[in-house]
Amino acid sequence: MRRQFPALIAVLAFVTTTLVAGIVPAQAHKCGTAFAIQNRLQNQKHKAAGGSAARVLPAQTFAKSIANCDAHEYYDSVYTRETEHFQIFYTLGEGPHATIPEFIDSLASSLEDAFYFHTKTMGMRTPQGIDTTSHYQMPVKKGLYPIEVAEINFLRDPQSVLGATRCNGCYGVTYPDTADHNKSAIIIDNDFMFITQFPTQTASIDKGEKSCTYPLSTETLYNHAHGYSYSENWANAIRVTAFHEMFHAIQLRYADVYLYGGYWVEASATANEEIGAPDIDDYFLYVPDFIRSTAIPLDEISDEYSISVLYLYLYKHVDQHFDKEIWELFAKNPKSSFNGNLKKILEKRNLSVDSVFHDFATKLALSGEKANTVDSSLWLWKDQPRWPAPEPMSMAEYRRRHRISDETVERFEPDTTLFAFSFYAGGSPIVDSYKGKATALVFKGDRTDIRDIANTSSLDSINTDAFYADSIMWVFSRFDNPRRIPEIVQDSTLRAYPIPWRGTSNLCFTPLPESRKFIEIRNGRGDLVLREPYTKTTHCIDADRVRTKMAPGVYRFRAGSSGKMQKFLIVY
Repeated sequence: MRRQFPALIAVLAFVTTTLVAGIVPAQAHKCGTAFAIQNRLQNQKHKAAGGSAARVLPAQTFAKSIANCDAHEYYDSVYTRETEHFQIFYTLGEGPHATIPEFIDSLASSLEDAFYFHTKTMGMRTPQGIDTTSHYQMPVKKGLYPIEVAEINFLRDPQSVLGATRCNGCYGVTYPDTADHNKSAIIIDNDFMFITQFPTQTASIDKGEKSCTYPLSTETLYNHAHGYSYSENWANAIRVTAFHEMFHAIQLRYADVYLYGGYWVEASATANEEIGAPDIDDYFLYVPDFIRSTAIPLDEISDEYSISVLYLYLYKHVDQHFDKEIWELFAKNPKSSFNGNLKKILEKRNLSVDSVFHDFATKLALSGEKANTVDSSLWLWKDQPRWPAPEPMSMAEYRRRHRISDETVERFEPDTTLFAFSFYAGGSPIVDSYKGKATALVFKGDRTDIRDIANTSSLDSINTDAFYADSIMWVFSRFDNPRRIPEIVQDSTLRAYPIPWRGTSNLCFTPLPESRKFIEIRNGRGDLVLREPYTKTTHCIDADRVRTKMAPGVYRFRAGSSGKMQKFLIVY
């Protein structure tokens, strides 16, 4: 909705050897609140390390490399729109901050929708507004929450609001009062366009005999899920931004997120915009990063927006009001971790955090087309078939990372990182020292069998089934108090393992009865292949000897020379 007025605005294009046109900044398509929090926390670390505090630029020097006028000279009258809970400040006409009445109409409606959802439906605390707005310097009517519509790249006092001179590609920003974090205000971008990292175009507006210059926004924010421009379809951008930034204002009622930060600040706000405005799917932009963040702890995932998928899982499969309890715990102890708070609210429901997190990881592994191979009740979220498929580690990649030259090796040791999940494709896991939860997804045609690995016996059974399946994906996770998968199986059924035997490990038999003294192995025709003596309840045959005596195929064995025979498979 960027409007150009030829009589008043002169566009000056310039390209130099050091400025490259069209470069999209790293923070494009981001929340201004996250950007501002990051800047605040970095400044705190800088001061703690002995550095001086960041210099706050005076109002008249905002964007000083381009601007040549005071902030108030870039707009004329400031208008206000009052709703039941909000006071919206905006300008019309010309200049970088100008908007149109229809934009304000849409914003007023979306803000009230977000307010009702967060405070009434979800039962969260009511946001409280500051007394005077930052950009337009307007007094706020008592009892109303202030919203300013302005060009976020060109604010009056960006250092105080953003901790930087501009916030390229940001939809909006929620900032707290300097003396009381409970009070805050929101600035919404006026056109959902932004200035490139190295701007090559400026514009100007005439003010009497003066010409006031400012950088021109040339890049638009996009909806990547449905492929349209937010600068043209600004009503949808308003909706997701209203739900997102309003939730930040509510978070500040519980804790000073600018002081403590944490990945749950953005994860929960992003999830709330999807729940409140589910047809827009703006969060799709961030989902791939999480699905492919295997073996990375939650608090080390680079894209905190992507962790919104964990919120969506908890909202659908645990309790729609779980996050209210999370933030009440943050209110009691702002320094507490989300991981610990999640454990507490799950224990109140008699749920194990390790089991819940593993169920989440298992459902996540079915993203993409594989979601259609299970009942929709098992989906993590309704959009899951449209998400990208995970990229589990293949055995070739596992061998490369562990510098294993033998290409016949198909066994692997799963990752054991806390607060993380891992996906592997094919092969057979070694779980002797593994601590955590494990599941196998066995893909057969248009269906998926979900098989939990409760003990080594179930692992052997899964390996056998996987031989006849199209493919298999292994899901591993650890969260709070992981335990080893039981190696001693109480099942008295005589069995061979691993099944199928692939030539890379010993072939073992258990539990062997003490009343017998040897194992009898016969081929598919019934011919005796081996009569192997044993002295313990578990007996293993060296891999080299197995390869010497047994070609690939189906075999049967039993303890002693009589009794029922059990099948096992050789496939090397």
